[in-house]
Amino acid sequence: MADGERYRLVIFGAGKVGKSSIISQFLSNRFEEKYKPTVEDLHCREYHINGHSINVDILDTAGTMQFPAMRRLSISTAHAFLLTYSIDDDNSFEVVKQIHEQIREQRTNWDELPIVVIGNKLDLETQRQVHPDDVRNVIATEDWKCGFLEVSAKENFLILETFQKILELAKLPVARELSPILKRRMSEYGSYKGKNRRRHDSAEEFKESEKDMSRSRSLIRRTRPKFKPAKDPTKNDCVIS
Repeated sequence: MADGERYRLVIFGAGKVGKSSIISQFLSNRFEEKYKPTVEDLHCREYHINGHSINVDILDTAGTMQFPAMRRLSISTAHAFLLTYSIDDDNSFEVVKQIHEQIREQRTNWDELPIVVIGNKLDLETQRQVHPDDVRNVIATEDWKCGFLEVSAKENFLILETFQKILELAKLPVARELSPILKRRMSEYGSYKGKNRRRHDSAEEFKESEKDMSRSRSLIRRTRPKFKPAKDPTKNDCVIS
C-alpha cells in the first residue's frame, strides 16, 4: 500500500436533510441545532496503521443544484457515496434519486462503488413522509445495488454504524478502528424510544442490502498486509471549510 494514500467519501443530499450534522456526530460526537447552509466542506482524518499513513476525506456537499460543475467533480473523484434524505421530506428523497441517476450516468463503474442511502431524522417519526418500504422498493426495482438504513443525527442513532459499514464496503482497514468506539457508544442509545426494535430492524435491513453488494467493492486493487488499530481513532486531524 502506498504511504499517504487517500480515499474520498462524498455525502450528497438536499438542503436541511442533516448532512453536516451526520458528519459532525461521527467526527466530534456533536450536534448543532442551528442550520447553516453548506457550499462544500472537506473533513480529513489521517490514520497511522502498521507504519503507513492512510487519509480518509469526507466531503460535505451543497444541498442545492446551484453548483453543477462542483457536483460533477465530486462524483468523479469519489470512492464511496452516502446519499441522504430526511424522512419528513418526500422531496428530499426525489433529490437522492436524481443524484443516484447522475452517479450512474457519470461513473461507468458505479455498481462497484460503495453507496449507502440514509434516511435521516428518525426522531421525527410522527412527521414521516418517506416510508422505508417505498425506499426499499425503489432500490430493488431500479437495481441500485446499495445499502440502506434510517438514522437520527440529532440522537446520534446508527451514525457510527453507517460510517463503519461504508468503510468496510470500501475494504478500508480503518473500519476496524471504529469497532471499539462503536461498542462504547451502544449505551448512549438507551434513552431512544423504540431503540431495541429500530436497531434490530436497521441491522437486518443492512444485512439484506449487503447481499445486493456482493460484487467486488475493493478500492485497493492490490494485496494488503494485516493492519493494526490506530492509536487514536477519535482524532479529527483537520477540517477545511
